[in-house]
Amino acid sequence: MNSRLLLAFLCLASFSTGCIVVDENDRAYPGDVSFLWTFEGLRCDQSREVFGVNVEIPGESLHNGGRYACNTGGVDGITLHDFRPGSYTYILTAVDVSNRVVYEARGTFRIDGNVTVRADLMGQGDPASYALLNWTFPGNANCGQAGVASVDITLDDQEPANFPCFEGQRTPGLQTPDLAPGEHFIEFIARDASGHPLYYYNGGLVTQAYNPVSATYNLYAVGGAAISWRFSDGSVTRDCAQVDPSGRMEVGVNFQDTATGEWVYGALGDWQLCQNKPITYSFLRPGTYKVSLYAKNGNTEYRSNSNMAPILVRAHQFPGPNDALEVTMFRQ
Repeated sequence: MNSRLLLAFLCLASFSTGCIVVDENDRAYPGDVSFLWTFEGLRCDQSREVFGVNVEIPGESLHNGGRYACNTGGVDGITLHDFRPGSYTYILTAVDVSNRVVYEARGTFRIDGNVTVRADLMGQGDPASYALLNWTFPGNANCGQAGVASVDITLDDQEPANFPCFEGQRTPGLQTPDLAPGEHFIEFIARDASGHPLYYYNGGLVTQAYNPVSATYNLYAVGGAAISWRFSDGSVTRDCAQVDPSGRMEVGVNFQDTATGEWVYGALGDWQLCQNKPITYSFLRPGTYKVSLYAKNGNTEYRSNSNMAPILVRAHQFPGPNDALEVTMFRQ
C-alpha cells in the first residue's frame, strides 16, 4: 500500500473529522525571492544618482525596513529569505542620497520554492515604459529562411522606422521608445533585400506604467492586387473625367474573403479619388476575394457587378499598375 492510501486508511480508522490527505504533488513550497534590478537599462555603477533601493512587499516585515544598497556582494539586487508559499505584490523604489525617489517598478511574484524577479525600474513621475518586441514568420522560420532583410515598424501616429530583421529574433528583443501606459497601435511590414513586402501584421500593443513588457507578433505572408475602373450606363463606357469633370468624385474599393466572408476594409471600404486609378494593394492575405466597387456623383450611383469572378491573391506576388484588373461599375 502506498503512503497516500495508507494515510487515508488511518484517517478513516481514527474516526477523525480533522484528518486531511495531501498529495505530495499538490504541495507548494516556501522559498526565497531574489530581486535583480536595473534602471532604464542601466546598472548600479552606471546610474550614479541611485544610492539605494527600497523594497516594499505589502503584508511583510522586511529587514532594515526594506532599505537596501543598490549592489550587495557584487550583485545589483537583494535576496530576501523564507517566504510562505503564495502570491505577493512588490514595489521597488530607487532613491538618491537624499532619499528622493528617482526610479520605480511594481509587479507580482509567486513563491513555490525559490524565485527570481528581474525588474527594470523607470523614472519616477514618468509612468512611461518601453516594450521589447519579437517577431516570427510562418513555420517558425528565421529571417534568412523567410527571405526577410528588414522590418518597418509603425507605432501609433509616429513615422515608420526600419530595423534589421534579426533585431526581433534575438533576446530580449527590439526595444521601443518609451510609451505611455495603455493600448497602442503597432504595424509591421517585413521586406526582402529589394524592399518588397513579404509579411505583415497590425494590431495592438499594451504597455504598463513603469514596467517594460515583452510582446511577440506572428507576421503573415501577404500578396497584392491592382484595381482600375470605368463606368457604364449600359450602352456607353466612360472614364472618370467624363463622369465627374470636377475631379472630386471618389471610388470605394473593398475585398471580400471568399473563405471567411469578411471584408478587408470593413463596412466602409477604402476610398480613393477616381482619377488616381489604378490602385495597388500590397498587404492582402493569400486567397480568393470578391472585388466590390462603389461610386456616387450627385444623385447617380455606380456599382460593380456582384457576380464578377473573384480574384486570386498569391503570397509574395504583387501585380503592378500595368497589370491592374479593370472593373466596370454600372449606373444604378
